[in-house]
Amino acid sequence: MISAAQCRSARALLGWSVTKLASAASVSASAIDDFEAERRAPRPAIAGPIRRAFEPLGVAFLPGEDVRLRPGALFDVDGDSARIHARHTRRSHALPPVSSGEITR
Repeated sequence: MISAAQCRSARALLGWSVTKLASAASVSASAIDDFEAERRAPRPAIAGPIRRAFEPLGVAFLPGEDVRLRPGALFDVDGDSARIHARHTRRSHALPPVSSGEITR
């Protein structure tokens, strides 16, 4: 189940209001407000639809309180579509040799 912090973070990533999330998840705006403010214990009947509203848009819920957008996710920003691309980094697999005299603590 997602946490209140993850819900707030996911909404911020997408630029969604509580009203937009309520519409997408088919739950009331007051239920989302209560969930995000932690006024009540989280219920699967609320957290489940919220999660299902976010996941098709590329929101990934990570362990702890973290969320991110999956690479390739397509979402709407102020009427314009945007796609998240993975950053490709090049790393050397070989580390330079280190002599024992160079190791300090």
